[in-house]
This record gives sequence, C-alpha cells and structure tokens, in this order.
Amino acid sequence: MRPVPQPGEVWSVDLGRVGKPRYALVLAARTDARLALASVVLITTQFEDTPYEVALPRVPWLREQSYINVQSIQPVKFTEFVRKAPGELAARVVSEVEAVLKYWLKL
Repeated sequence: MRPVPQPGEVWSVDLGRVGKPRYALVLAARTDARLALASVVLITTQFEDTPYEVALPRVPWLREQSYINVQSIQPVKFTEFVRKAPGELAARVVSEVEAVLKYWLKL
C-alpha cells in the first residue's frame, strides 16, 4: 500500500506531462472520502508578483528560486504521487501559503 500524503508535505506528482513530475505542497488529503484525492498547490519557478504568490526559501532539493501560486490549487489522485520530497518546508511557510489561499478563496 502506498503512503498517503499528509498536509504540509511536499511531494513530486505526475500530472500527465511526460517526464515532468512537479513538486507540490499538499494542502489536504483524506482517506475517508469517496474519492482518493488530495488538494495541492504547485511549486514553480515562474513569478508574476501577484498577491497570490508565496516565495519559498532556498532549499537544497529545489534547484532554482521557487514559488507557490495558490491559484494553482488542484486535485491530485493518490496514484499520481511519485515520491516525497527529500526535505520539507518550514511550518511558517506552510502557514503563509494557507493564509494567501484563504485570501484568494475569500474565506
């Protein structure tokens, strides 16, 4: 059985683009739901300086300066998770992403 990604973890996910798995921050993942899905936001090197982007600190497992744009929130099947990142983001970064996501969703 594959491990279930946990909120706050960063995983490499296969979104169907041949040979290009992407890192994503897991926001939610529940095994008691009808669908085997997690909600994630993608990690990218693209930056447009909008209020919906969070700059990530430099970590050894991300080759370039990276960002999370909370507008990239999407469902990912558990089967699309490839492997857990070799490191993690600080809790304050995850909290900042959650705050920006709440702003985006007007929660």
